[in-house]
Amino acid sequence: MAQQTETRWEEADGKVHTEETISPVKAKQGRMGTRVLMVLLVALVLAFIVWIPVEIWGKKEAVEVAPQQPGQQIQSQQPTPAPSQPPASNPAPATPNAPAQ
Repeated sequence: MAQQTETRWEEADGKVHTEETISPVKAKQGRMGTRVLMVLLVALVLAFIVWIPVEIWGKKEAVEVAPQQPGQQIQSQQPTPAPSQPPASNPAPATPNAPAQ
């Protein structure tokens, strides 16, 4: 589409204005956004630089301020298997007591 010029009188400022009509595709084209991309990347890196020490500090403070209660410690630990009974020194089986007569 060829560029067209349009001249019109503007009542607001009392002047003649000349406007060029351009195609919608050309109007929507922008330059490469390398500056915007650099700003976004630098902001992301700075956010991580701040976030990591805050996370470390927060975990340290959480442990100091609110230690676990005894019940919570038991729940968070893995259950330990019951200790097995060592074999008796007398290998003979136990005999039940005789009934009283």
